Amino acid sequence: MPANVEAMFSVRQMPWHREGTILADYPGDWAEARKLAGLDWEPVTAPVYNVTGINEDGSPHYEPIADWKAISRSDNGAVLSLNRDTYTLIDHAEMGEIVEAVLAQPNVKWETAGVLDRGRSVWCLALLDEPISLPGDASPILPYLAITNRHDGTGACALRATAVRIVCANTFRAAELEGERTGTTFSFVHKSGWRNRIDEARQAVTGARTEMRRYAELAGELLGIPITRQQRELFITEFIPMPPQGLITDRVARNVEEARKAVSLLFDSVTNEQIAGTAYGLVQAAGEYLDHVRRAHSWETRLNRTLIRPEPLKHRALTLVREITAT
Repeated sequence: MPANVEAMFSVRQMPWHREGTILADYPGDWAEARKLAGLDWEPVTAPVYNVTGINEDGSPHYEPIADWKAISRSDNGAVLSLNRDTYTLIDHAEMGEIVEAVLAQPNVKWETAGVLDRGRSVWCLALLDEPISLPGDASPILPYLAITNRHDGTGACALRATAVRIVCANTFRAAELEGERTGTTFSFVHKSGWRNRIDEARQAVTGARTEMRRYAELAGELLGIPITRQQRELFITEFIPMPPQGLITDRVARNVEEARKAVSLLFDSVTNEQIAGTAYGLVQAAGEYLDHVRRAHSWETRLNRTLIRPEPLKHRALTLVREITAT
């Protein structure tokens, strides 16, 4: 999985690709954050020219192309894209303004920010600092507010609430797709008048926060339901059923047993030890198996079923837990 990172910073945590600057604490403001992230340049516009003939001295004769402009970097002049005249830049200074305006606070905790694909894609990620702590689970859920901005003309400048900590090209795209799937994305199209939509963006983030609270209520309910060992074994056999006799081969039977064993081991793993005896622990173990243990043909397949597309087996896990605990 290529990181495709030109420059970035990350507060305290080293990204998987081990690139970028690791900070001991949050930057003081967006001006400092963007400099640390390699965003201390701006996308700028320039005319686009076409060769229309030869001058008397033999040099090419250039004429501007109507209704088109180039987007380039202010620091090195590299061309990022060609776009219509109606394309309005949302630059790096304005990205910080958007986050501060939506959160309605100046002291934003900038978690990560950086430059991808030679400047064609950039991002900044702010910690909402509203961790959801569940009783009996010491690992808080940290929501973020992300802006992903594309200077290559392939997408809008988008604001989204997400649980994905963006540190590379793949997590950049994962956050985009997660927002599309959950409906928590707000797009500022690169056209004039985008500033008039700040209030709408704030409402979208408010909706995402509401969804997080609903999740916390559900998780709290499941954490309050104790699970016996017999219920746990019943959950495993129902969650990963054995095909009917006469339709099963020895190989399939072995695969089912291996999968059941993997789920069982997750209940006793470090990630679930605090919640293993609860209905919430069953759901989390099932999700961990589906996302990280179940075989995948490629990392794209795993990314699709983890973040992009709804996973029906996760819904099945929740339904099954309710059925088991109701008897």
